[in-house]
Amino acid sequence: TLSRPSLTSLSSFSMLSRISRSGLQEIMRAVSLLIRALLTVLITRSESCHSQLLERMASKRKLIIDTDGVSDDIRAISLAMQYPDVEIIAFTTTHGCVSALQAAANVARAQRANGVKKHIPIYKGASTQLIKNPAVVHDLASDESFFFGKDGLGDQPKNFPEVLESDFSCWESEHAAQALIRLTKEHPDATLVAIGPLTNLALALKLDDGFKTQPARVVIMGGNYYGIGNVNSQSSAEFNFHGDPEAASIVLSEMESPITMVPWEAFVLDGKKHEKEVDFHAHLGFGTPLADFLSTATSVGRKELAKANRQYAYCDEIAVSTAIIPEKVIKESVKLRVNVELAGKYTRGQVMVDWTDQLWEQDDNERGVDRTRRPITFVTAYDVHYVDGMVRMAVLNTKKE
Repeated sequence: TLSRPSLTSLSSFSMLSRISRSGLQEIMRAVSLLIRALLTVLITRSESCHSQLLERMASKRKLIIDTDGVSDDIRAISLAMQYPDVEIIAFTTTHGCVSALQAAANVARAQRANGVKKHIPIYKGASTQLIKNPAVVHDLASDESFFFGKDGLGDQPKNFPEVLESDFSCWESEHAAQALIRLTKEHPDATLVAIGPLTNLALALKLDDGFKTQPARVVIMGGNYYGIGNVNSQSSAEFNFHGDPEAASIVLSEMESPITMVPWEAFVLDGKKHEKEVDFHAHLGFGTPLADFLSTATSVGRKELAKANRQYAYCDEIAVSTAIIPEKVIKESVKLRVNVELAGKYTRGQVMVDWTDQLWEQDDNERGVDRTRRPITFVTAYDVHYVDGMVRMAVLNTKKE
């Protein structure tokens, strides 16, 4: 038989119920406060992360790269595409070791090899130098096929990544010179890196006078300062400047943005010593997609260099790495006032240095020397180990699917 609860027990139950309800409300209030606190922390942390992301994006080195798109250029631009704190705004292509069209196709292929998720715009530029010199009968592009292959990348179109028909039409309709003018206006903090003949830059200077101050700085792979050439035995000019001497002269004399030049001597004078310190081919055996592609791209050049027991050392890579992190790459530099020789039979395209400016700088004002030409920074020695590390990092950054 169930007995009815007493009044005392009902009263106790009612009191416990009120206490339970009161405790539950307190617990709920505490939980609510805890949730609010957690949300505040999460929002603050999210805002902090967003702020850090914006700061990192703002601190990224912006590059616009003008290239003739052969194997050393491709290794150099791959370094930039894989570097974490670099944003490549665009590529512009020029004539050089191959045509501007072939260069554009090579850059498109290189983007696939690097696993680029968002296509970087390519603008096709000048197909020939500003002034064709009748005294020069040879064609630069065909003369260089012995070292780069006819396509500039080793003539193995079926190798990874396979050449696509679309590679030859994926460039923008805007001409490279016009794109350089527009993009440097839109991105005044961008560094312009030129690793081919300077025709596009010269055209931009002539199309828009404001272009001369628009790039934050200009880094050029080309020219020389000791008269050491690399075209043929009949020339003391470096290849890129020999490819368009007038363009080189216009750029060096009219560009007012700070210019850093990586001359041919930066590559050649310490070349043999560097080969004893660094294995320039090691990264080609890393087994990544980019390693495979660069192995293909450099294959013809490596075979040619092997005849002289030499390696395919870094050249354009010095300029691109200098644009990215100059304080780590540049070991020694010198400021020089220069001209580009335009008339010499053997010296056309050679950079002529005003060495007396260096010797007599203290007396310039007294002697009335013309100092209107701004000094240009020449890289005379670079950290080969640091650049090699950047190349290795870039190659390792791409993984097999």
